[in-house]
Amino acid sequence: MFWFIVLLLVAGAGFYFYQKLTTIEREIRAEQAAENDRAAHSRSEADKPEQPEAEPEEEPEPESEPELVAVDREPTIAETPVPAEISSFEDEILAAITNLPGIKQTELSASFPDIEKKKFQQSIKKLADDGSVRREKEGSSYLLFPV
Repeated sequence: MFWFIVLLLVAGAGFYFYQKLTTIEREIRAEQAAENDRAAHSRSEADKPEQPEAEPEEEPEPESEPELVAVDREPTIAETPVPAEISSFEDEILAAITNLPGIKQTELSASFPDIEKKKFQQSIKKLADDGSVRREKEGSSYLLFPV
């Protein structure tokens, strides 16, 4: 009788955890679908022709410019200049690595949300195989350096 009760408890716990896992899987799939929809929407927004904007009225120049204070810090990916002649995203990736040597691959992939993660990883691997980029394993990611 005791073994029968233990068997019922184990079966009940198994069913409970199975239900929990399927619920979590559904939530993850819904989040991924929403992300893909946002990415597709942002791509379609980028494909639309730009509306000509009205020229702003000229503002009078200030008499004296405020003094800028230099701060020692690493530039972010958004602040790094990218040359205009870059055509493919592999060139953009290489330019970002050149501007920020030692950046983690996960951090760099976050700055390219319109590129699928798998395609991004393949591009990094191709750049490393071509000898354009050096990868150093750090934890679960890689540090990327220009060659």
